Amino acid sequence: MRRFGPFVVGVVEFVALVIVAGWIGLGWALLLLLATSVLGLALLRIEGLRAWASLRQAAADGRFDGDDDEAAAHRSTRMADTGVRVLSGVLLVIPGFVTDLVGLVLLIPPIRRSMGRRLSAAAFRTFPGRRPATGSQAGPGGQAGPGGVQHGVVIEGEIVDSDGVRDRRDST
Repeated sequence: MRRFGPFVVGVVEFVALVIVAGWIGLGWALLLLLATSVLGLALLRIEGLRAWASLRQAAADGRFDGDDDEAAAHRSTRMADTGVRVLSGVLLVIPGFVTDLVGLVLLIPPIRRSMGRRLSAAAFRTFPGRRPATGSQAGPGGQAGPGGVQHGVVIEGEIVDSDGVRDRRDST
């Protein structure tokens, strides 16, 4: 499906354009596509500026490390919400009625929060590391360091060459 996904989306968008143009006329349909693209650009600009201001404020306050889990979870929720708004803006910028419809649906608050949680969970699966959650942050056999960051596990052992000579290695 990944291989033919853009083609399928293009065909669906073309069919939607033909249907909408049949209802309201081609000129109005193209004007509507232009209007949603401008709306998407405005949304991207607003959300991009908001995210940049939030990042600058967090850097100025030094709030990246040492925060409690509640503050980190709140920041994660805000970032996920901003991510969904940016995704919505991108979908609105792409010309087509189906992507515009999906972009507008993503702006509905309950749907935006639900998608934000899903995107956040997917991001933490993709980029493991510090997570704003309660409980132990250490994986199997690992020790969580300061701030819940898991460090590599050192396993002491012996290296045995094929000729049977043992060499004791220290981790110092």
